[in-house]
Amino acid sequence: MDVIVTDLLMKLLLISVTFSVFEMALVQKIKTLSIFNKKWQVFIINLVSSFVFGTLFSMWFFSLSFYNGLWVSLFGFIGAPSIYQALKKQNIINYTPKSASSSITISKNNEIKRS
Repeated sequence: MDVIVTDLLMKLLLISVTFSVFEMALVQKIKTLSIFNKKWQVFIINLVSSFVFGTLFSMWFFSLSFYNGLWVSLFGFIGAPSIYQALKKQNIINYTPKSASSSITISKNNEIKRS
């Protein structure tokens, strides 16, 4: 199994999963800007930011080579949208607790009468 999944590949995948979380959050913040409202614009932003920040992230925090940083960027580019879609299906991203409604109801039995 070590021949198929080497230690270096496992290391790069683990780093790219960490980077994908940051990449997902960054792209979601950028998507809220009004100038980026088309899918192709978001795709280009995701592609550019993945390769720029992914390479820098892996070189700075993990002291990887430039080429290994490109692999982390590629895995992050593929993984960030996948993580977002998985969290969206789990209703974690758009979660609103039931207690956050704007009104509450109290039964008459619990009413405190004031004189």
